[in-house]
Amino acid sequence: MKRNSNIDKNDTGFNENPVEFNISVPPSNRSKEQAWDMLMQAIDNQQQEPAKVVTMQSRYTWMLVAASVIIVMVISSLFVLNTEYRIETQQAQTLEYNLPDGSLVILNSNTWITYKRSYGWFGRNIRMEGEAYFKVKGGKGKFVITDTQNQQVMVTGTEFNLLSRGNTFEVKCFEGAVKVSSSGLQPVTVQKGESVVKRDGALIHSKQSDKELTKPVWVTHEFSFTDQPLSKVFEQVSDFYQVEIKTEGFEPENRYFTGTIPAGNAAEVLDVIAISMGLTYTVNTDSTVFTFR
Repeated sequence: MKRNSNIDKNDTGFNENPVEFNISVPPSNRSKEQAWDMLMQAIDNQQQEPAKVVTMQSRYTWMLVAASVIIVMVISSLFVLNTEYRIETQQAQTLEYNLPDGSLVILNSNTWITYKRSYGWFGRNIRMEGEAYFKVKGGKGKFVITDTQNQQVMVTGTEFNLLSRGNTFEVKCFEGAVKVSSSGLQPVTVQKGESVVKRDGALIHSKQSDKELTKPVWVTHEFSFTDQPLSKVFEQVSDFYQVEIKTEGFEPENRYFTGTIPAGNAAEVLDVIAISMGLTYTVNTDSTVFTFR
């Protein structure tokens, strides 16, 4: 149904010509009053709907979650980097071990070393007790060894032997130079052919003669002596095999030996010395005491 409606200008306040509205109303069983009420109710519902408020709470929540994840990752990383590796030897055992930077360490018997997984990231730090021979790779930053007495050996690239067991502390340098420090004492720099021993609360620095500057037997797997007194020869052999060597009828300090002997068993080594020096020896039943005459 169509209805034409003329609006009087006096009712609208306009001076323009009257405007004609053509409104199409679909058929309905509702009265005009009911339709009007439904329209007004819909308008009221839209006006009463609360406005959406965007707060910063959700953003802060995500930021806290992200920060928590980062903290957990950092703590986990630190835990992993602080993980320690331990390498050790037992009685009468030696071991060669390559460190992550390519440096080589040879452990004598009853020796242990530890280093963290972060080795090489923030320096090259090792803890140890016992005796070990080091061939340190140069150009990788400082290499620091700390013993159980907090005595330290610092190097950048060299070869040296470190003995730290109980109250015994000795460093012999075969290549390059090392810096030795002990709490309360003036640090000492030890160069090739030199050694330092801690004795009576002091670091005693000395130069080794060519006769004395020989690599340990457990590193080379052979005994090497150059015009050495038999007393020194017997001392090295007895220390290596953990046996006792006695002498009768001569002074071992006054007899000298030169030669290289493969480090087989104790009897094989002492046989070579006895034949070379024109001596004989006897051994007890459990092969722990050798007596030279």
